[in-house]
Amino acid sequence: MADLFARFGKCSWTSLPLLGVALALGMILSTWIAADTVLRIKVRDTTIRVKGYAEKPIQADLAQWTAQITVRNQDLTIAHARLVRHRQAVLSYMASKRFPSAHVGMSAADVNILYVQNDKGHDTNDIDHYKINQSFTIESPNVERIAVAARDSSELLQAGVEINSHWPQYYYTKLNDLKLTMLEQATANARERALRLVRGSGAQIGDLRSASQGVFQITPRRSTDVSYYGRNDTTTIDKTIKAVVSIEYELN
Repeated sequence: MADLFARFGKCSWTSLPLLGVALALGMILSTWIAADTVLRIKVRDTTIRVKGYAEKPIQADLAQWTAQITVRNQDLTIAHARLVRHRQAVLSYMASKRFPSAHVGMSAADVNILYVQNDKGHDTNDIDHYKINQSFTIESPNVERIAVAARDSSELLQAGVEINSHWPQYYYTKLNDLKLTMLEQATANARERALRLVRGSGAQIGDLRSASQGVFQITPRRSTDVSYYGRNDTTTIDKTIKAVVSIEYELN
């Protein structure tokens, strides 16, 4: 550049247009070099973030069923005697479903006094009748047997036992055994997704920049319901466990 100005000192005024062109070309070349450098830096800093998924069909390996029997009578002694008979009917029913009485958990009896109401719907001091509730619970790894017992509990109604049956709860207790395998599969799925996304772009997947684990979802089979906090379905025997990870890779 110093030579250029030295020559300028010796040039005539007719050489000024050529000097202007030379200066303009120099500025364009410098700008292109700088822009290319910035572009290369940006390309090197580019990342791709993908989610990976894995799912596996599972079956519940533990079930719990709870139901409640109720008796009513104006005489507490008679009500209690009826409770004893109905409780024995429940134990006989469970034995018929191959659940020994020792496996049936009985809660304490809950006695309620119901009073006669006046014309305004307010309780009086006169006792109308006694109501006694008692719950029983059965828990077993034989989930199918629990399902049958709950389904056929209407047999107790036919025998005169007032029973209020809750839905059985079905649990999967081996989630921790599957977590590492599911995370490995979800991570491999994330990498495959990243490779497919950049295929044909000329870029290549580089080093792992970050990885985060999402929540596990246990849903009924073929269900698409998920929860931000994770879901653990207890309503069905046949379930699906789903894992998700978020992975960020560098692009080369």
